[in-house]
Amino acid sequence: MPNTQSTIHTAKERATKLANDATDHVSAAAQQQAEQARSEAIDTAESTASAADAAGDEFDSDSLQAAALNQISAQISSVAAQLRDKPVDEMADDVAVFARKNPLLFLGGAALLGFAAARFIKSGEGTHSTAEDETDPWSGHLQSAEVEQ
Repeated sequence: MPNTQSTIHTAKERATKLANDATDHVSAAAQQQAEQARSEAIDTAESTASAADAAGDEFDSDSLQAAALNQISAQISSVAAQLRDKPVDEMADDVAVFARKNPLLFLGGAALLGFAAARFIKSGEGTHSTAEDETDPWSGHLQSAEVEQ
């Protein structure tokens, strides 16, 4: 009997160690992906700010359009700087605090972001049609075919 207890105890210790190792591995992978996403977001924000600056330069320097584009560029640059200076963990904490303080606004923003992402993904699917698409009433092809006739 004591040998059985020892075996069970050893098995529990090994299972706990494996679970901890798996948790550490998943956490490290998630951290790496978050850092990569942050880096890509910084690059995108900086290129967007540059584009806004270039667009502002196309207008007369005293115009309302130039002032608006310069303000947009400055705001985007500020966001990029904040992304660059804050660790991912701290940003996640900030989002959690915001979600606790403003749950309806957070959920509304998340829903809006989800709808925008779905539209973006759907627009990237291409415009090719198949025979199945032509008979699918939800694809929108039937409406355009009826209009053409």
